Formats: sequence, C-alpha cells, structure tokens
Amino acid sequence: MEVSHPVRVGAFELDRPARELRDGTSRIRLQRQPFEILCALLDRPGEVITRDELRKRLWRDGLFVDFEHSLNAAVRRLRTALGDDAVRPALIETVPRCGYRYIGATHAPHGASRLRLVVLPFTTLSSGIWCEYFSEGVTEELIVQLGAVSRSVEIIAPRSSRFEPRDQRRARDIGTSLQAGFLLEGSTRHDGDRVRITARLVDTCTEVHVWSETYDRLIASPMTVQADVGTSVARAVVKELPALNSRIGR
Repeated sequence: MEVSHPVRVGAFELDRPARELRDGTSRIRLQRQPFEILCALLDRPGEVITRDELRKRLWRDGLFVDFEHSLNAAVRRLRTALGDDAVRPALIETVPRCGYRYIGATHAPHGASRLRLVVLPFTTLSSGIWCEYFSEGVTEELIVQLGAVSRSVEIIAPRSSRFEPRDQRRARDIGTSLQAGFLLEGSTRHDGDRVRITARLVDTCTEVHVWSETYDRLIASPMTVQADVGTSVARAVVKELPALNSRIGR
C-alpha cells in the first residue's frame, strides 16, 4: 500500500512515492525490481514472502525471464543499497528454498523507543574455543534474565542483534537500525581458574558509556557464573534505564 510519509528501513528512510532511500546526507534511487521487493517485504514485516509471490509481482504472466537469476540479482542489489549482509542479515533474511522475510524495525523514523535495548554478543579477550562458547553463554543468559526481570524494557530478539565486532558498526547506526535507545555490550577474559566479565551500557544517540561494571568470578561452574552475572547485570541495567531515560529527556 502506497504511503506518503517516509518509513524507517535500517539506517535509511524510504520515500515510496519518490522510490528513494535517504540517510540524511545522500539519496539512493532504487531500481524498479529492488524497490518492489522491498515494498513487498515491508507490507508484511516478519512474514515470509515466497519467491513465487515476488515473481508474480515483478514479472507479468507469460513474460519470459530467467526468473531465478533475475530475482537473486535484484535481492543482491537491494541488500547492497541497504548495506545489509546476506550471511548475518539485520534487515532481509533469506528463508532457504522458500523466499525472504523482513526482520528489521519498520517504525516511523523519529519514534525510537528509549527503553528498547540491544544486547550485542559479548567478545572474548582470551584465546580458545571454550572461551568463545563461554562468551556466547553469557550473552544468551543476559537476554533471558533481562526479559525475566522487566516488562518495561523491550529486548531486541537475538536473531536481529547478531552484530559481530568485526562489522565495525557504530552504536548510533545499530540504534537507528533497530529503533533502540541503548546497547549492552561487554567482554570476557580468562586467567587460570578465574574469569573477568565486563558489561557496558551505551546510549545510541550520544555513543557514550552511561554505565559499566566488572565482575570477577571463580570458574568452577561456568553455567553458575553465567547465571549469576547475567542476573546481576540485568537487575543493574533495568534499574539504570528509567533514570537515564528521564535525565536525558528523550
């Protein structure tokens, strides 16, 4: 359905009548096929749009085209315009042997929720596959505990918050993409039978650390440590966010 006001798509605003993506400093004119694919996905966010549905929308019945190749190429052009990654998508997810799904936020561009939080994967500052698994467990535990201790803070789904450190995305860009006011990031470091976990809360508008804490624990029981630190961080963050939101006045 055609609308006259811009819609937030990742770091961009989509102007449908003009068929343009805008990021405040530049404009990207979309070709017809990538534009139609994006509109089809935005009309039903979170739902799978099948390849056959897209074929019927993009090509008239009876018109001969190399459909598979043409659709794949159009989706690639769309992802390039949006700066999205097919392997770790934040906006357009491929559903194998079926179609595509829009997984980003679709809110109006100026309505970001200050009490929406993105939990980024915790990084490991120590080598070894066990250390990586431990960091993943800390991240998962934090998401679970945050959801358990508060109903007022919106936690972005893990699939949508899988930004890797090497992506080098700015906090502001991630906040804009997911309509979130804050990021929770951190790291783990191992030394013998001890582990140090550092957690930091970042304001996505100012990109400033507004809270941080370090937790030193014995690592005799990894799952116990993950649960303990996850609960402590979740309670601290839930306590901090309303005060920060009120003080910043957004």
